[in-house]
Amino acid sequence: MRKAIAVAVVCLAASLATAAGDVQPLNAKTGLWQMTQVVTWTGLPPQYAAAMRSGQAIKYKSCVKEKDLRSNPWAPGSGEKCNWTVLKSSSSDMEVEGKSCQMGEFGTADVHGTIHVSDSENGTGAFTMVLTAQGQTMHGHAAYTGKWMSASCPSSMN
Repeated sequence: MRKAIAVAVVCLAASLATAAGDVQPLNAKTGLWQMTQVVTWTGLPPQYAAAMRSGQAIKYKSCVKEKDLRSNPWAPGSGEKCNWTVLKSSSSDMEVEGKSCQMGEFGTADVHGTIHVSDSENGTGAFTMVLTAQGQTMHGHAAYTGKWMSASCPSSMN
């Protein structure tokens, strides 16, 4: 019995190590990125419509570190706080999901999306979001473009 349990534990550990090893980092440069995000919402109640800026381009900077290339590299700087899970990845494409993402005063969202880097200095992303706030459900689609700016980030972003 102990031998069977030991074999099961070794097999489980090996499968987890393989799954974790399957996350291939994106082939993108680290450092400062300029991001442009456009989020379009449906089902927004009037009290959220103006604050959510549906359809407007929002620019922000993201400081991408080496570890971010194995997750969602452009999340730092976006303001949303998510725990990202990589569903699959290659050097140019990544599929991620975020659960219970904190969307500031608006509530929490579940997010699913893809990231594509066309080269090490340019990328795009497309995400769908389901936001729940005050008992209401809203749906959003976010489109991102990213352009690498420099190898270093301002000290305020580190």
